Amino acid sequence: MAMSAKPVREEIREERGSWGLVLGLVLFALALLMVRARLEPPAPKGADAPAAEFSGARAVALLRALAGDGSPHPSGSPANDRIRETIVAELRRVGYEPTVQEGVACSPGGNCALVRNVVARQGVPLKGKGLFQHLDGQDRAVLLMAHYDSVQAGPGVGDDLSGVATVLETARALKAGPPPERPVILLLTDGEEIGLLGAELFVNRHPWAEEVEAVVNLEARGTSGPSLMFETIGDDALLVHRYAGAAPHPITSSLYATIYEALPNDTDLTVFKNRKDRKYHGLNFAFIRSPSRYHTSEDTVENLSPASLQHHGDNALAAMRALSTGSWFMVSGSDAVFFDVLGFGVVRWPKGWTLAIAILALILVVLASWRRRDGMGKGVLFGLLGFLGAVVLAALLALGLSKAIGGATPGLWVDGPQPEIAAFWLLALAVVVALAAAVSRRAGSAGLWSGVWIGWSVLGVVLAIVAPGISYLFLVPALVAGIVGLISRKPAASLIPAVVAALLWMPILLPLYDGLGKPALVVIGALAAALFTSLAPLVPGSGRLGRRLLPAAALVLALVSAGVAFATAPYSEETPQSASIQHYQEAGSTEARWLVRTNRPFPAAMRKVAKFGEAPVMAYPWGPPYFRAFQAPAPRLDLNAPQVSVLEDSAAGGKRRLRLLLTSNRQSPTAGILIPEEAKLESAKVEGQEVPLWGSHKTGPMKGSWTELAMLTMPPEGVEMEVVLGAAQPLDWYVYDMSPGLPPAGEALVKARLPRAVTVQDGDTTVVARKMRI
Repeated sequence: MAMSAKPVREEIREERGSWGLVLGLVLFALALLMVRARLEPPAPKGADAPAAEFSGARAVALLRALAGDGSPHPSGSPANDRIRETIVAELRRVGYEPTVQEGVACSPGGNCALVRNVVARQGVPLKGKGLFQHLDGQDRAVLLMAHYDSVQAGPGVGDDLSGVATVLETARALKAGPPPERPVILLLTDGEEIGLLGAELFVNRHPWAEEVEAVVNLEARGTSGPSLMFETIGDDALLVHRYAGAAPHPITSSLYATIYEALPNDTDLTVFKNRKDRKYHGLNFAFIRSPSRYHTSEDTVENLSPASLQHHGDNALAAMRALSTGSWFMVSGSDAVFFDVLGFGVVRWPKGWTLAIAILALILVVLASWRRRDGMGKGVLFGLLGFLGAVVLAALLALGLSKAIGGATPGLWVDGPQPEIAAFWLLALAVVVALAAAVSRRAGSAGLWSGVWIGWSVLGVVLAIVAPGISYLFLVPALVAGIVGLISRKPAASLIPAVVAALLWMPILLPLYDGLGKPALVVIGALAAALFTSLAPLVPGSGRLGRRLLPAAALVLALVSAGVAFATAPYSEETPQSASIQHYQEAGSTEARWLVRTNRPFPAAMRKVAKFGEAPVMAYPWGPPYFRAFQAPAPRLDLNAPQVSVLEDSAAGGKRRLRLLLTSNRQSPTAGILIPEEAKLESAKVEGQEVPLWGSHKTGPMKGSWTELAMLTMPPEGVEMEVVLGAAQPLDWYVYDMSPGLPPAGEALVKARLPRAVTVQDGDTTVVARKMRI
């Protein structure tokens, strides 16, 4: 009898603990619902809101006035002029004295244009102070910025007239409230979409740029969702502290900034960040839901969320008031690790503390493991292998599932992605529970607890060294696990760090698909698996329900969700297919081509109009190789090709210097030259402005065997260019011009485009090129 009592007691304990895993999953589900609710932007305030507050309703009225008839407004267009005049008139109406800064600017990508910024201020400008001279606290200015140009394909309401309307309503509220202690500068830039050119013009050539201490930039990569503070520049600890203390609903994370730094994306804030001779500090805000409308004809007032506009304004007004008050800028700064807690507030600490916190978490987890029976024997090894194996296996299976779904549901984003996303969450849950059950016989509950949390804390230490901005996801739950583990060894205590992990991880996991599209699915699968391992110590005591039925049910549901994703139409009005058409022809050739850049499947109706190839191929003779399009023969048109005239050609010191005149005989708004690598281009100027051939924007110059110099606001008389080459021999160059719209012969293709397809970026265009020996 005595020998059988222990197994009976263990069985009783196992049955009593069988609801721990179920309770953990219920708490995870509640956390998911809570996080989802807190990620919603606030309801817009009415037009009768107090004058010193930001009103979403007033901002929407401004947005409608700016958007007008919904025409695209790229730099240099009449629509662009109208919007600039509307901005100037509104600033004057609310008591500012705006000016227009005009000039040619060039980007590291080789794009140049004549751009016009609108600039205004609240506060007296500096007089007689040099760039490097110390400025006292009353002199340092805070700048609020958005851009008012759009791409050619759409009206650019989200990107970035929403930011412009937010700046204008914020400017009005600042006038109505207490005067700021330091100058406030308003900057509405032109030419952002073609290379951040307006920001380049301001930073390099406006006298007020030397006064600026901090910058608040407003952007969008969609038409809805919360306004995320996703990037910081300069020493951010004090900026985040000031912003977090003032914002009513902050949604932010140092993880966002870490990820954004690795992405090939730029905003106007990049120009301030890359200024070498002085250090700017800044905050960048954007909303990113409904990303398939970004840079398309669907980026309209009707599709923009007023709640997102309200959240944008709450953030902008709070940041501007906080940063234009007090003496934070006089204190030596540092960087921070930070994250919001359900939008109620922001937890932050100096980045330099991160490694010490991570090591403390590891020490506490090891001590708590030592107190547990079998916590530091072979059990911990099996627990650690179970933790690592679950994450790796889930990532591999997620990669396979992603490839399968990607083949069946094309496009970076698809309509109704919830089944896709659910499949990866459920797959991760199935893998984690199944592996935890498999190793539990060797590891036991104590070994699993130790292995899992030692794994979390070790990753926290590693990330504290290589990516501190991300490390909090691991080290904070591990720190909580260590503290709780020292206090209690009961299985239910495992729920506390698991719930903490859920509340930290879910605000990151939920927006990942909006931000990255389908490439995020594999990341979601791996990260969800890591999150679910926090529940793994509860698996040994979960009985047959947890060890067998739960992983089987999760796997079945994952397959069902994947099946629903396979069966769902990938495109809709909410998530349209992109399909831009171009007519291309080259002087001296008897042929012309239709080029269509689109996601699969290629619209079958368009194949009935022209004989398109089965696969996309390189679009132009000069590349770049990644720019591919479906191609079909097109009728050749009587279009004059652009021309480059050599005004001067001289050689000295082994260098060849050329002064050129680029003209568009069709009066196209965009024209450019492409210089082969063999010419060994050393420097270039367009209209007297130096082109930064080795610039520091993430997008940078064209990579390949050609360098492009383009003017995107071509005057009728053409533009002068100067180049210095390291090679003296004549070579074949290309010159091209591009105009919006298609010739009449393209009407049949436009009609054949799917009803749920939209143009993107440059939209439908006509391109004429010429090969020239120069």
